[in-house]
Amino acid sequence: MEKMNFAFFIDFDGTIASVDVCEEMVTAFARDGWQELNEKWEKKELPTVECARQTLKLFRTSDPADFLSLINKVKIDPIFPAFLAYCQERNFPVIILSDGYSFYIEYLLQREGIELPHFANRLLFAPQLDIETPYSSSCCDLCGVCKLELLQKMKKPGQTTVYIGDGYSDFCPAESADIVFAKNTLYQHFLKAGKSVHRFDTFTDVLNELNNIIEE
Repeated sequence: MEKMNFAFFIDFDGTIASVDVCEEMVTAFARDGWQELNEKWEKKELPTVECARQTLKLFRTSDPADFLSLINKVKIDPIFPAFLAYCQERNFPVIILSDGYSFYIEYLLQREGIELPHFANRLLFAPQLDIETPYSSSCCDLCGVCKLELLQKMKKPGQTTVYIGDGYSDFCPAESADIVFAKNTLYQHFLKAGKSVHRFDTFTDVLNELNNIIEE
């Protein structure tokens, strides 16, 4: 039997983290008006960066302590460490691709004792709240982080690419992957397109289905 050589590219908000941390911050700190901005973003009428900048202007605080107080309440999928151990035992690379912010991703990973390569936007606190997008695309402004370009750049010949995600920013990279695990908006997107997809709720489902795929 030929050995499977998987490479995992995983979204963070709502996938590794139990909630969308960006949404939590907006709900907690932004004044009214963010709802309309979010609706335009979902309709692809407003790029991620512009939506983020306009939303950040509505925030009532720019104190990092306020953000940390909220972020520390966020939990990660309790099975994710077991999934990570499964991958590490088999030398399967795991890379986080997020259109969220490295500020809270790094904090939560460190809190959980997890070290993983991750690519995300940067949240600036001073002189005012702002966003930097070091991984944006030169030919598309839909997302702050172009997960598709990163996946295509980092995958190696002979690897079976696996994408795991849940939202709008996952559409492009997931469509480029060999195997997709999805829930919420991403899952519905694949169903409507009639494309192959594995539904998951937690990383327990991912582990179980991976074993089935390997056995087959």
